[in-house]
Order: sequence, then structure tokens, then C-alpha cells
Amino acid sequence: ELNKTLERAQSNLMNTLLFNFVNLEVVYFTDTYISIYITVEERWYWWPIPIFEIEETNFNTWLETKNFDRTNYGMFLAKENFRGRKERLVFKLQGGYTEKAEFRYHVPFANKKQTQGFMLGFSYSRNHEVVYNTTDNKRDFLKINEQFIKKEFISKFNYEYRPKLYNTHLLGIQHHYLEVNDTILMLNKDYLFTQDNELNYFSLLYNFKRDKRNFKSYPTKGYFVEFSAVKNGLGITKKENSSMFLLGSYRKYWELTNRVYLATSVKGKYSIERPPFVLLSGLGYNNNIVRGYEFYVINGENYAVFKSQLRYALVKDKVYHARLLSAEKFRKIPLAIYPGIFFDAGYVDDKKLKNTNVLNNEMLYGAGASLDLSTYYDIVFRVEYSINKLYEHGLFLHFIAPL
Repeated sequence: ELNKTLERAQSNLMNTLLFNFVNLEVVYFTDTYISIYITVEERWYWWPIPIFEIEETNFNTWLETKNFDRTNYGMFLAKENFRGRKERLVFKLQGGYTEKAEFRYHVPFANKKQTQGFMLGFSYSRNHEVVYNTTDNKRDFLKINEQFIKKEFISKFNYEYRPKLYNTHLLGIQHHYLEVNDTILMLNKDYLFTQDNELNYFSLLYNFKRDKRNFKSYPTKGYFVEFSAVKNGLGITKKENSSMFLLGSYRKYWELTNRVYLATSVKGKYSIERPPFVLLSGLGYNNNIVRGYEFYVINGENYAVFKSQLRYALVKDKVYHARLLSAEKFRKIPLAIYPGIFFDAGYVDDKKLKNTNVLNNEMLYGAGASLDLSTYYDIVFRVEYSINKLYEHGLFLHFIAPL
């Protein structure tokens, strides 16, 4: 029982994302009296780093074309553990495909009981090129070099309530102003659901999370539950979008033996009111994907996706010392390597897009073999060989935990 308690305590400290290493040592004085010594090694908290981002649904779609016009560059400045209270301060200024300026300030503990927090954020972005539709589950682009054809300003405020260690409630309000070029509306009348080239609306968000994973960046034990409800358009402004959807997910992780692990996840979205195309999403974006379909986007009102992976810890939590690195907080490099196999399935329901997108309203399957590498600062590198329902197969790269 004590070992389980210590293991949970170590996971809790690691999941604050403030430390690279946490060690708990027990010293027994008598059968009833012990001391527990906790040693931590803090992370690097200042991140003034240059930006080089790929503006694609995932890295593999960019690798297929190697189009450097769809990259972003600039400067990202983040102060982690600001004021020593786990606060996060972010400034971002970038050019390239999406010109953007952004500010975010997150205070997780705003009261003495450390149960309430908030986040404040603002961003402004503009583009010469936008995705205005999808055909054959590929994105259709419009580009006008002489002018910016999409401009967005977003401001948001989130209130967080954490009554228990593993449960977090979030209530957020967001104002969204969007202006697009008239040509986009001519190409897709459903882009904004209006022939006016502006949207100006407020959104209300509720989110609940219960997180009992042992490590957030690459979990091997525990579970994660999340539920969200989003209402766009509150009847406050005239040029607004009215849509609403529910989103839920459940992930479960098992340690089958000392080195063998199983992970599964289910995720679903249900739209109560259909959103315009600009707010429509589905499978094929970032990690929200059936593996094997990296080159496709399957937009839709409703979707469900199942993921599973069986993996073996070839290298388990080994620490390497990089003496050539001058910064002390980077010298000790933790490393874990997991080869594995996986199977995914998904379905996107959208009758309106079915005529021009053959993967909509079809069961999707993907399977293959994987090699995952996990190290410090939440870095995950994955190489996967997969095959899909269309018998298309290939090697794919990802930079986030699979589920």
C-alpha cells in the first residue's frame, strides 16, 4: 500500500510539469515511524525560442509536398512557473503562412485553497490563403497574394474550479471576430452560412476533466475522462453564428506485465446545431485521426473514433548524461522506447459532404506497427508503419503520444 501511495505521489509531482525528475526515498526508523525524502530537479522555465511551425493537418501532409510557403516563423516567449506559482505567461509573434500576435496568462491557483484559477488570452491572425472546402477528402485552397483574405481576432477568459486533485471544471467565454474575402463565400456558400463576409459572436464553453494518468506526456497506467459542451452564438450580436456541439473522450492504460502495456481510447462528437464550414472539423487533424489516413481530412457534424495500442518497453526510463551540454537542466536525458502494434477505427457522419467526400459516412480502419520514443520536456517522437481500408500503406512521423 505504501509503494502505491509513493508511486501516485511521484506521478502527481511529475504531472505538475514543473520537474524533469522526482525521487522519493523512504527511511525507516521503526515499524510505525518513517521519513520520506523528496528530491526534485526543476525544469527550465524560460523559453525564448524561435518559431518554425508547419501549417498543415499533420507533419506528414507537409512532408509530402515540402511546401515552405505553409510554414510559420517568428518568436515564442514563455515563462513557466511565473511568480513560483505554476503560472504561465506566453507572448507569440509570428509571420509566414499565418501572421499572428498572441498573449496568454494562466493562473491555476488564484485562491488560498488552490481550487480556483483563470486564463486570459488574446490573439490576432491573418492569412493570404485559406481552406474553403474539401473534395475527395482533400482540402481546397484559395490564395490571393495581394491581400489578406481571412482575419481573426479572438479574446477569451476561462474560470477553472478544481475541488479535488484529479478533477477540473472549466467555464469559458470567448469573443470571436472573423472577416473573410467575398471570393470565399462565392466558392462555398456554407463557409459562414451567410453572404455577409463577417462573423461576430460570443461562445460559451464548459469542460470537465478527470485525469488519473501516471504521466501526462506519455501515460502507461491510469485513465483520463473529458467532456465538453460548446455553444457558439449567444444572441448578443447581430452578425453571429449559432451552433452547438458536445464532445467526450475516455482513455484507459494498463500495465499488463513489467514491460508490456495496453492503451485504448474512444472519442466522439455530436453536433446539436450544424456549424458553418469555417468551424466544421472531424478526423484528420493533428492527433484526432485514424492512423493510416494521415493524408485525408474527414469533416463532419458527428464522429466517433477508437484507438488501441499494445506496446513493449524496450528501454524503460533510462537516464543518459550529456556532459557536452552546458545547461545543467538539460544534461540528464530520460529516455523510454516502446515498439508496438496498433489498431484504429472511426466513423464520420455528415450527409451534406458525402457527395464530394467518399470517406464520409464510411467505416474507417487502420492498423500497423509503431516505435515510440519519449524523453524530457514532454517530447514524444513516433515512427509508424500503417495500412488503411483502401490498402494504402506507408511510413508516418508524429510528435505527440498516440493516445
